[in-house]
Amino acid sequence: MKYFFIFMFLFLISCATEKFMPEEVIIIDDDQSVEEENKEEAIEEKEDTQNIEIVEEKKLKNIEINESKKIQKLVKKEEKKEVKDTLLENIVKIGILLPLSGENKKLGISISHALEMALFETKSINIQLLFKDSGESLEKAIQAAIELEQEGVAIIIGPIFAFQASEIRKNISEHIPIFSFTNDGTVKKEGLWALGFSPKQQVRAIFNEMKFHSITNISLIVPKSIYGDIILQESRKASILNNIKINHMYRYDKKAKDFSKFSMTFNKENFIKDNGLLIVASGKQLKEISSRAQYRGIDPKEIKFFGISGWNNHEILGEPALLGGYFVAAQQFSYETFVSRYFRLYDEVPNEISGLGYDILALLSVGLKNSKTTQQLLNFLTSPSGFNGIFGFFKVDSNGGVYRKFVSYEVMKRNFVKKRDIMP
Repeated sequence: MKYFFIFMFLFLISCATEKFMPEEVIIIDDDQSVEEENKEEAIEEKEDTQNIEIVEEKKLKNIEINESKKIQKLVKKEEKKEVKDTLLENIVKIGILLPLSGENKKLGISISHALEMALFETKSINIQLLFKDSGESLEKAIQAAIELEQEGVAIIIGPIFAFQASEIRKNISEHIPIFSFTNDGTVKKEGLWALGFSPKQQVRAIFNEMKFHSITNISLIVPKSIYGDIILQESRKASILNNIKINHMYRYDKKAKDFSKFSMTFNKENFIKDNGLLIVASGKQLKEISSRAQYRGIDPKEIKFFGISGWNNHEILGEPALLGGYFVAAQQFSYETFVSRYFRLYDEVPNEISGLGYDILALLSVGLKNSKTTQQLLNFLTSPSGFNGIFGFFKVDSNGGVYRKFVSYEVMKRNFVKKRDIMP
């Protein structure tokens, strides 16, 4: 019995030990988990720190890159400013790019004579003209411009073609201003001026004239060409601004010699609502189109005829259909005196574009007398007060634009009579 109690006592102790052992094992396992978790957290924290450092490093690099770009832009801007402010020599070389060979040789010679005439009449002893043949190809014109740059010209006058002018601008130093004779305003930009009579400005001016005559409905006759496309596009805009409705549009081939088939498209019934007709043509084509329109029943006494600078040719005088019509063009009084002086010197009548050459060189001559740097010259040229040349008032802006005041003229039997000034 004694041994039985001893055995039971040992058994109870054994059970008690087994009951508490699992808790000790669990505690040991928790310590290991915490240690492993701490290691993982430490690794993650290290990775996070590294990621943050990488992000911060990228941010710093981006900031450095952006700052570098800003500095480069400022440097380029300053360089550009310095280039534009180039000192002018005592004798300023002006490069002249004109077609002195090929189909447009006669035009090139006419302009060159006008430039020489301007140089003589302004007594500009500080200007030297360097002539180069721009030819009719792009390659020849670019090569001629590069040669002028190598010879040290500070300014270039010419060429006459838009496609040559825009490419020349890309191939020579930006500090050399270019004054082209083109009337294509799409090529104008800083450093490249389009001196020609802008078709867009003429359209705005003639619509202004039509509004003055209380015209409310019109039809258009324009050539099938890029020039005609420009006229149409600007006419649509001007018609809206002036509350003038365009009812019909007719396109003709500029190369056509016979307009009989074209005139068959004119139907008197189509013009019933019209009280105006805009004809964009010149010379013999203008006379034939207008006479055929009248023959087809479009009476100029009921429907007033209008035009732009293509009408400005005494060849159209005597055409009954155009009598009493109106057109816009640059002022002619000063141009007529220029023609007289030109004729006395060269015994021939100049091309109208020659007057543009005279105007720009005369203006440069005045500006160069009081300018020591290119920038000072440009500041003079872009004066907001504008200038008066042989074609009347005009202004030059810093983005290549040339804005002219136009005059409306009425066609009479023997001449054109000035009516009013229009600033489009």
